[in-house]
Order: sequence, then C-alpha cells, then structure tokens
Amino acid sequence: MSKFLTLVIACLAAPCLLVAAEIEWEPDVYPKNQLFPSLVIGLARVDASAEIFPTWEGEHRGDPQGIVGTAIAGLRKGDKFKLVVTANEFMKASKYEGTVAKDLEEDLMVHPKIGYDYNRLASVTQATPLDVTMELFVNGESKGEKTVTVTLHSVNDCLFGVQESEDETTDYSWLFAAYVNENHPWVDRILKEALKTGIVSAFDGYQAKSSEDVLLQIFAIWNVMQRRGMKYSDVTTTAAESEGVYSQHVRLFDQAVEASQANCVDGSVLLGALLRKIGLSASLVVVPGHMFLAVDLDDETTIGIETTLMGEKNLETIDTKKFPSFEKLSERVQDEAWDSFEGAIAAGTESLEKAADEIQSDNLEYQLIDLAEARRMGILPIRFDGKAKD
Repeated sequence: MSKFLTLVIACLAAPCLLVAAEIEWEPDVYPKNQLFPSLVIGLARVDASAEIFPTWEGEHRGDPQGIVGTAIAGLRKGDKFKLVVTANEFMKASKYEGTVAKDLEEDLMVHPKIGYDYNRLASVTQATPLDVTMELFVNGESKGEKTVTVTLHSVNDCLFGVQESEDETTDYSWLFAAYVNENHPWVDRILKEALKTGIVSAFDGYQAKSSEDVLLQIFAIWNVMQRRGMKYSDVTTTAAESEGVYSQHVRLFDQAVEASQANCVDGSVLLGALLRKIGLSASLVVVPGHMFLAVDLDDETTIGIETTLMGEKNLETIDTKKFPSFEKLSERVQDEAWDSFEGAIAAGTESLEKAADEIQSDNLEYQLIDLAEARRMGILPIRFDGKAKD
C-alpha cells in the first residue's frame, strides 16, 4: 500500500485529528453586562494584591481585575490568540495577545487592560446603553467581530453587591469609599463656614487638647450643615436596576449640599469627607438596609453618628455670605442644634455597639469601611466635574 493511500485511509478513519476545534466566544462586561463608572474609577489605582476585587480564577490572561473581555472555548496548546476591544467614547482601543502554553480543561478567560477615559465616565449622570465591540483572532485568523450592548450606569450608581450564583454573593460595599471626596473644592468652603460659627477657633484634628475639643470640631461642621437646611431624603433607587446586581444612588458632595438633601449614605459620605479633611479617623458603617458614620475621638473612644438626624430639627436657615456666629443664635436654636447632635451620637453609638459582633464576623451585611485604609489600598474619590453651583 502506498504511503499516500495509507494517509488517506487514516484521515477517513479519524478526521477529528486533522480538523481544528471550533472556537466559541462571546463578549462580556462584568457584572452581567453593566458598566459602573464608580467601579472603574474606584479600582483604577487598586492593586490586585489588595484582594478587594475578586480576581479571575482558573485559566485567565490579561488584567486580573478586568471587567471587559471574553471566555474562549476550543483553544488548544500552541494556539496564538489576540482579543481586540474597539475604541468607543469611554475607552481606548485595547488588546491582549498570547499563546496557549498547555492543553486547557476549561475556557480561557481574557481581559485586556482597558484604557478608560475617566473624566468622561465621571461625567455620566444618566444610565444609557453603550455598545462594546471586540474582535478575536486565533492563529492570525479573525473569528469575527462581535458587539454587546451594555448598560452604562450613572456615576451616582454605587455597586455594592453581585449575586454570582445561588450560593455566592460578592461584596462591593467598599466602593462607597469612592464617594467620600475629601479633596472636593467645596469641603474647604464648608470648613470656613464652620469656623465662622465660633464654636471652635481651628480645625486641628487630634492635635486638640482633649476628646471634648475633637467633639466640638465635629459639632461645628454638623451645625453648618444643619443651618444650611440639610434634610433627610430617602432617595436610593437607581434608574437601571437589575436582578442579581445591587446598587444604590449616592449623591456626590456638591449634589448633596446643593440639594440640601441626603439619605443615610449621602450624609455619611459627606460628613466622612469633612472629618477626613480635618484629620479625623472615620469609617462608614454598613448594616442591613442602612449606613451611618463612626469616628474616633481618641485612641480609646469611638462614637457612631446617625447622619439622618442632621435635619431633624427645623433650624433657621442662613445666608452663607452673612454667617452669624453660634453665640448670636437664639437660645432655642442653640439648644435644638446641640440636642439633635447629641441624639445623632446616641443613636449612632447604640447602632455601632449592636453591630460590633456582626462586623467582626463574616456576615457581608455588616461592614466597617475604614476610609484611611480604603485610601491606602488605592480606592480613589470620584472627582468633582466642576459643573455644580452653590
């Protein structure tokens, strides 16, 4: 039998040995084809070693914290592949290419390092559809160009959890720290107004003589927000809700001040920014369906502050250009201002004590988000876009 005939018979008997495996892939944006500007901005400087974002496990190539990519089925040892993400108004053209080093027992996950336009993402104020297009090449041959239409969320939508499966939920509550913007230009404005109250002569943080002096610094800030007419507002719903992807609308610093409204999260991140600016150690406390603030008065004393009580008393609003000192206010207003502050501390501290054991456990519904630690891990504040007016 000739060698040629032998080869033909072998091919007919086992054609699968010569036919390339079919490549299957679909573009994907995590989580569940939704793009959160808050997540992109918050993660921008976070190293994978921080372990706050669950890095991709199994067979994976590219950015370990990538959220734009695909799973490729059918690759074999020695195959060369390249995934190209086409540029759009929020991301630059990006790619990842490599070679399969071994036979794979599962799909290969690929996430190129995306060059985002962070300024554009920070300016998104309404949920909108966005087309994300990718093209896959295997051994130099295009396997097609595919597009997925994702929901681009408002920068105000804070992702705080994803139901990965029936038994697994990933916690993203740390992302609330991105809404604490101690660098916001309005922070200094509020602090100047707080000095005008005359309650304290300086914001020197823990350089103050006593924990009582630290408490007065907090009250001076609290009183300004009261006199600006800040009220509790239970606005939490996002415009693009999705099953298994949990998010909440959070006002940025200027939005809360300008609207004189804040829900429990808005008030906590707003006050947290002001306290961080004066050098105090503050944490966001997350409990089921609620958030409040915790702050250290000294090395041994931590109090809780229930920020929803900020507007409990209907104090006289003020003209911020003619800011009367606290001692010039009526005795009734002074008493009500201080009573509401004491009430906020009593309620917040009681809640903190009740949640203490759960915070120490693995219960994801209870979290203490240390703002200083969040900054050390690289969680960045969402920037001020310069458009708001006071």
